[in-house]
Amino acid sequence: MRVQITTHFSCTEEQLWKKIIRPASLQFVASPVLTFKPLSGKSLPDEWQVDVAYRLKLRLFGFIPMGEHTIRLTEIDKKSNTIRSRESGRLAAVWNHEITFHETEPGKIRYTDEIEIRAGWLTPAIALFAHLFYRHRQRRWMVLLN
Repeated sequence: MRVQITTHFSCTEEQLWKKIIRPASLQFVASPVLTFKPLSGKSLPDEWQVDVAYRLKLRLFGFIPMGEHTIRLTEIDKKSNTIRSRESGRLAAVWNHEITFHETEPGKIRYTDEIEIRAGWLTPAIALFAHLFYRHRQRRWMVLLN
């Protein structure tokens, strides 16, 4: 099942790239709904890297354990303004995420999250959660970018 959510940000592509490439930005936009820490106990890097498996402890609202979640970025393409990841976790065997964005006019970005979810019989419920969660993330992006 696919979930797609689009919004508009008041920023440039360059301003968004400076934020979106940083794991700290993901932690900000996901909170307080989801929080995560590396299983290794080490800090996440300053910037995401392609083909690195980031194994994380996921918590709902900061205290409800949601198990392990793995993020592996497969593409970070600044020419096409695209980021793709292959992700999986305890509840969703497949949680693949694609981010695309383009400047529609100077200082205005059209931003889209598209998520592919496969979680067996839980897929509809998890897709509903994803829809709500990514709307939350996009609102948090607006805060971070301003």
